[in-house]
Amino acid sequence: MRRLVYGVLATLVLGIGTLFGTPAVGAEPLVIAAPGEPACSLEEWQKYPLQTCVDRLQDVAASRAQCLQAPTPEAPDNGMAGWFLSKPTWNDDASIGLGLYSSYGYAGYDYTTYDIGCAQTLMHPDYKFENTVANGEFMLASGIVGASNALRERAWDPGQMWGWADPLVKNATQAIYSKVFSVFGIITLGVVGLYLIWRSRNANMSGAMTTAGWAIFVMVAVTAIAAWPVHSANLADSALTSTLGVVHDAVGPSSTTHVPERCKGKVNETPDCTDNRPPAVRSSDTATETLLYRNWVRGALGSADSETALKYGPALYDSKSLTWDDVASLADEPDPAKRSANRDSLMRQKQQNWMKVAEQIRTEDPDAYEYLRGTKGMERIGAGFVAILSAISFAIFDIVASILVLLGFLIFRWAVIAAPALGTVGLLRPASAGLRRLAGSVLAAVFNIAIFGTGAAVYLSAVDLIMSTPSLPGWLQVVLMLLCGIVAWILLRPYRRVTQLGGSTPSNGWARALVRPAAATAAATAAGGAAAGAAVAIAGRPETRPDSPSEARPAVTETIQRELVRSEALPEQRRWSDPNLPEAAPAQALYRPDAARDSASEPSSARPVVRAEAR
Repeated sequence: MRRLVYGVLATLVLGIGTLFGTPAVGAEPLVIAAPGEPACSLEEWQKYPLQTCVDRLQDVAASRAQCLQAPTPEAPDNGMAGWFLSKPTWNDDASIGLGLYSSYGYAGYDYTTYDIGCAQTLMHPDYKFENTVANGEFMLASGIVGASNALRERAWDPGQMWGWADPLVKNATQAIYSKVFSVFGIITLGVVGLYLIWRSRNANMSGAMTTAGWAIFVMVAVTAIAAWPVHSANLADSALTSTLGVVHDAVGPSSTTHVPERCKGKVNETPDCTDNRPPAVRSSDTATETLLYRNWVRGALGSADSETALKYGPALYDSKSLTWDDVASLADEPDPAKRSANRDSLMRQKQQNWMKVAEQIRTEDPDAYEYLRGTKGMERIGAGFVAILSAISFAIFDIVASILVLLGFLIFRWAVIAAPALGTVGLLRPASAGLRRLAGSVLAAVFNIAIFGTGAAVYLSAVDLIMSTPSLPGWLQVVLMLLCGIVAWILLRPYRRVTQLGGSTPSNGWARALVRPAAATAAATAAGGAAAGAAVAIAGRPETRPDSPSEARPAVTETIQRELVRSEALPEQRRWSDPNLPEAAPAQALYRPDAARDSASEPSSARPVVRAEAR
């Protein structure tokens, strides 16, 4: 009986716990509150999608909305920078790794006035002029950044950049192989045979084997290149692009740098937290956000690091910009009427979002709202000017590095085309200088691509760190970014010659003249004077033997000692000078009749020396 009672009680406890116990913790929903409830905090703005927090904001009253005109959203390829932009080709389905550039392109980087009265045409002329100047500055800045991003993406994706050249490489290489190498290569092989027969009389077996092995190696290599010309070029491309990807993942901006809070620690673990961007596109996202977006927010809200800017800046930018997905969804609609209706609905939704966010800024931060209205146009002009300086400072090194990488990949294709032509003569080892130089250029291009690709990744990571440090003032950020580019160029300068492995040594370059200008000038002058003195001495050298040991001293030595005088700026012990020794008296003299007549006609101020035998 007792067991029965205990069983009934246990059943009751289990039932009550099942009905009223703590529910299991599930996935956090995206909709965290109903519209009209308290606004999202900064952490919630960063954690959830923008539209979720925008829906929680209060709608603008109809009476006030009549005098408000929100900006019209722009397309991703808008403006001057859109000329360098093309639609992304990577797979961005169900991925969050998209930054501002990969999502919006260059849309929205301009200013507009807002809430300046019901009569928009009666705005103050200063507002219109100042905003026009600021928009022109951002147009130039976005164009510079767009050119830098476009070159980098094409440089790090040779398949897309040089895909048009594959038919040229294939046709040209096979034509040269069939018309030149196959015909004249037989003649060269005959010359190689004659050369081996001629060298056989020296009984040099190692030299003969080297010559024959070289000819076989060149013939096999050229034949393989001619059989698969495109594959040969793409093989080097794939190897180097893989290397650049690994380097960028190691030292470049990380894919977890700018991701929503919901994906912190879960990047590439769930479908909605997958980053499919190539390394070059991640670099473009970092550069665009650092150089354009931050300066745009500084002019739109007065600061890029304030709480207002961190909360509402992305929502404002989204409200005046169209994404690639928005453009694609509108273009996929075949019916023109429905496409127009969808476009109007999308534009209206974004404009309403702008007004709701702006009204919230007006309530929380009136100072930032004055910037948003456009009444502080000079601050916007300053932000645009800083954007231009930042873009130029960044693009100087980045564009040069991208161009050198592009030239390296181009060398591969020209080397494939030129290999059969140079291999025709290069079969003969003593005449293989051109083929060896071609191989050296290809090897140098490989190293230069890796070196400048690494330098560009490190430089971009440094720029991202500099521009995202709030403690650094704006002018210091620009200066540091420019100095980093100069230092990177100086360090990589010996390797900038794409066709040479070493480049020029620092001792022969401008660094020596910069460190020791006086010494370098004096050395050059001394070297030139010494050469001139030697030439004069040699040209005027008498054919007879001098009469005394003092005259026997070479004129070249005297000239060099007089000319090689170092600069006064050098230490005393490093100067050249004549020895402070008395002239030795001549021990003997030779008697010549001509010399006697000359001495008789011209009186000598010195006492003649008479040999002992003549006394």
